[in-house]
Amino acid sequence: MADAAAQGTEKRESVGAFAGGVGVRALGGLIGLGGAEFRLPLLIGAFRFGALEAVIVNKAMSLIVVASALPFRTSTVSFATIGSHWMIVANLLAGSLLGAWIGASWATRLESETLFRVLALLLVAMAAVLLLGHGSEGGGAPLFFQGRCRSSRASLRASPSASSPH
Repeated sequence: MADAAAQGTEKRESVGAFAGGVGVRALGGLIGLGGAEFRLPLLIGAFRFGALEAVIVNKAMSLIVVASALPFRTSTVSFATIGSHWMIVANLLAGSLLGAWIGASWATRLESETLFRVLALLLVAMAAVLLLGHGSEGGGAPLFFQGRCRSSRASLRASPSASSPH
């Protein structure tokens, strides 16, 4: 009897996880991100992961999602357009790799409750930046850097592949 109840719970959790994954990817696809910002609260809240475990699972899932989405994104913004901004891409990637290593080492040293609060604060800060940091056409001033960022955004908007309805 206990096995049947456990299987029923497992099936409901699987269906919930699948439905949550569809929702996360729909929202992530809408804003052009991997969905990690939506997946993390779902892992912690709905599926009761601890903060560190949720971060680790979320990062692994993000890697798979972003890697599998890359070929489909090239129909919207071509590799040539991205390549013309190789310096920005390379520096963001290098900084992101170093930052991920530093962040992971911090996360493993924090108490679970502290990590949970840090995650909550970061998600609220991201929401504030999205709400207050840009105009609807990306016309807001860069938060930290001046100069090349503005011309990069303009060339991405002007690119014929960027305006493609695909």
